Amino acid sequence: MPQSLFSELSLIYVSFSVLALYAPAVLGALALAFFLYRRHSRLERRQQKHARLRRDIAQRGQARRKRLLLASQRGNIRELARLVHGQLKTRERELTPYQAQRTSAFIERAVVTVDFDRLYALHVIFDSNDAKQVSPAVETFFEHTR
Repeated sequence: MPQSLFSELSLIYVSFSVLALYAPAVLGALALAFFLYRRHSRLERRQQKHARLRRDIAQRGQARRKRLLLASQRGNIRELARLVHGQLKTRERELTPYQAQRTSAFIERAVVTVDFDRLYALHVIFDSNDAKQVSPAVETFFEHTR
């Protein structure tokens, strides 16, 4: 019986010794895997942070360029509006009062909304038509802009 007890105890001791030998290796492997995962996720978070910073800087620069562009466009459209308003004053007798008022309101609205193309089209209408053609041309212009 002592031999069987010894053999059973030896199996327990052997299994504990195996556990004692392999446990640090398994724990070390788990710790290494955890460290590498944390390192990878740390690097990933840092990359995401820097990408977010780059995106924010680019958006601020884009917003600044857009503000500068809009300011320049507003200056240009105000200059064109002064030209068209001067043309309206010289051709006001050739237009009906309704057309003159509507044209004046359109000029103001075009400056506010930065509608350069339609304001330039109105400038071309005033510039290229003679006295008798201005009123029908303006009427046609406003029919197309509705």
